[in-house]
Amino acid sequence: MHSSATGAASARPSLRGLLRARARVRALPRRRQRELACRRRGSRRRPKAKGRLGAASAKIAQQRRDHLHKLMRALVSRYRGIAFEVLNLARLKRGKPARSIHDAAWALLVEFVRFKAASAGAELVLVNPRGTSQTCPACSTIRPKTLRERLHRCTCSCVLDQDVAAAEIVRRRAFS
Repeated sequence: MHSSATGAASARPSLRGLLRARARVRALPRRRQRELACRRRGSRRRPKAKGRLGAASAKIAQQRRDHLHKLMRALVSRYRGIAFEVLNLARLKRGKPARSIHDAAWALLVEFVRFKAASAGAELVLVNPRGTSQTCPACSTIRPKTLRERLHRCTCSCVLDQDVAAAEIVRRRAFS
């Protein structure tokens, strides 16, 4: 998910094409894996099945990299400064959103931005994520929320999408 402080947000960063392709191809790697498991070791068909499994996995990986390159080029050309939260991906990948995190390839995304920002003269800042989704961007009070709460509502009458509010806090921490 990327959100800008201006309110522009993109879900898992706009992986619709990738998700559509993955839905079409989702059964393919499983089918190819099953096909490989059914082949006896040393048979003539096993290397062919192994090659088809590798090709299916490579196709998904290539689509992911292509999408990330296009997204990062657009972000770097649009913004002079880009900030990311330094998330503990190893811990997040063990939870429920593991498939989404693997699909979004967050670590690869940060590496691409680092490379593309350096070549375009943009600034990349990594921010501590502690309290970014709990802090109000208008009055800076901390209000604990659950992950299910998608709207940030504060006593100061600030009502924002939770991701936009967190993006504003990240922007402030990074550039002020």
